[in-house]
Parts: sequence; structure tokens; C-alpha cells
Amino acid sequence: MKKLTKIFTILAVLLGLLTQSKTALAQTTIPLLEERLVIEATDSAEATREATLASPSAETVQKIKEKKDQDITETEGEQKSKLVRYLEENPLQNPNFTNLFQQAIRNAIKEGVPPNVIVLVLLFPLVSSFIAASRHIVGLRGFGIYVPAVLSVALVSTGVIEGIVMFLAIVAVAIPAKRILRRFKLPYLPRTAILLWFVSLAIMAVLLLAPLLNLVTLMTVNIFPIMILVLLAENFLDAQARTKPADAIALTIETLGLAVLSGLILQWEELQKFALLQPELLIILAVVINLVVGKFVGLRFSEYFRFRSLMEEE
Repeated sequence: MKKLTKIFTILAVLLGLLTQSKTALAQTTIPLLEERLVIEATDSAEATREATLASPSAETVQKIKEKKDQDITETEGEQKSKLVRYLEENPLQNPNFTNLFQQAIRNAIKEGVPPNVIVLVLLFPLVSSFIAASRHIVGLRGFGIYVPAVLSVALVSTGVIEGIVMFLAIVAVAIPAKRILRRFKLPYLPRTAILLWFVSLAIMAVLLLAPLLNLVTLMTVNIFPIMILVLLAENFLDAQARTKPADAIALTIETLGLAVLSGLILQWEELQKFALLQPELLIILAVVINLVVGKFVGLRFSEYFRFRSLMEEE
């Protein structure tokens, strides 16, 4: 009897210890689980917020896609696919020595060279010829031939309105910055470096304001069009230092006008297709235009207006 009592006593003690251990384990585990759930919920909320900040809205994504599809300078947009399809729809009929250039272009595109880049390279001499004719025959001035020609590619990439907005922002900062730097009487190189520092701040301000102003094109702009716009701003500042402010503004406006017209030439779809199908004729056409322009020796169109009073007196 005593043995049974001892056994029951031992079992009761063990049962009590087991109950206490389960209670303590539950008290320890439940807070840990609750803490883990809180941490996981917090991490999930933070990840959601980060994803929201990192991901643009669907409307913005759609606008960016539309911009890339319309941009001839984009190597992965719809323009590339459109030109590739056009070549596939118009295969070369009789490959021979007279169309070796066409064969080389088609082979390069087949191996992965973007067709829109080839089109831009082929059209660039034609754009330069147009600018040369505008200056030599019409009488427009601008900052040479190279700056308007390269600027036309930049405006095609950024968009005309967006490119002009960025250029005006650069000039608006560069003019007062240049006047401030004159007081310090610094040598040319450090003065130019500080001026570029101001220009960089202006560009950064435009990029930060682009989402607020709904300038989607500037939200995806490449660095190279920006550098070309900086080059134009530098030419404007040099012209302002050498000539009257009104003349510098006139030169800049004429340069922008030539660049906009040249950009329309680059975006002309039929001309792009002609450049791919008949590259030899396009190259010869550019040479012929310059030979004809070079033979022109009469008064420029702008000079008729400039000297109209003298001509009327005669």
C-alpha cells in the first residue's frame, strides 16, 4: 500500500512539473511568435513602400514606352522593329556588285547592328547639306554646321519642347553664374569647371522637376543629348561675350530653328526607308546638293531683305 502511495505521489509531482513546463513554454513561445509576425508584417510593409517608390505608375510607364517607340535614336524601341520589318518586306532582288552597300547593311542588321543607327548615320550628311544650304543660300547663321546638326539628333531624342526647356534652364543658370565668376578673376580652366558645376545643378533641377511637370521624355533622357545642349549653351555664352546680347540670342534662335527642321528630316519615315533601300543614292544626293550649293554666287535671300532699301533706290 505504501508503495502504491509513493508511486501516485511521484506521478503527481511529474504531472505538475510537466504542466508547469508546458505553461512556461507557451508563455515564451507566444510572444516570440507574435514578435515574429510583427517583424514580418513590418518587413512586408517596408518592401511594399520601397516597391511603390521604385516602380513608376502605370500611366508613366505607358508614356515612357510610347516615347521610346517613337524615338529613332532608341536602339530597342518600336522604330527598330519597324525598320527591320520593312527590310524583310522588301528583300534584295538581284544581289550584285552595284548594290554591295545594300548587301553589307542588310548583313550588319542581320548580325545585330541597330537599323535606326544606320539610318541616322546615312541621314546625317543630308542634314549637314541642308544646314549648309540654309546658311549659304538663305543666309541663316547659327553656330556653324556641326552644332545644329548634332543638336538635331539631341532634340529628336529629348523632344523639341523638352530639349528647349532644358536648354533655357542651362542658359538661365549659366549667364548669372558667369557674371558672378568674373568678380573672382579666376583663370580660364577653373572658371570653366565651376561654370559646369552650375550647369550640372541646373540640369539636376530640371530632371527633378520633370515628374512634377509631366515631362516624361526628360525622365528617360540619355546623358549624350544633355551634353550636346551644354555645348550649345557654351557657344551661346561665347557669342554673348564676343557680340551684343541681341546678336547672341539671334544666333541661338537660328541654331535652334535649324536643329528643329533638321530633326524633322531625321524623323521623316519615308526618308528613313529610302536610306535603307537606296543608301548609295542618298550618299550621292548629299554630294550633289553640296556641289550645287557651292556654285551659288548670288545674293542670299536674307540679303534681299537687308539691302532692300538700297535696291529700291536704284
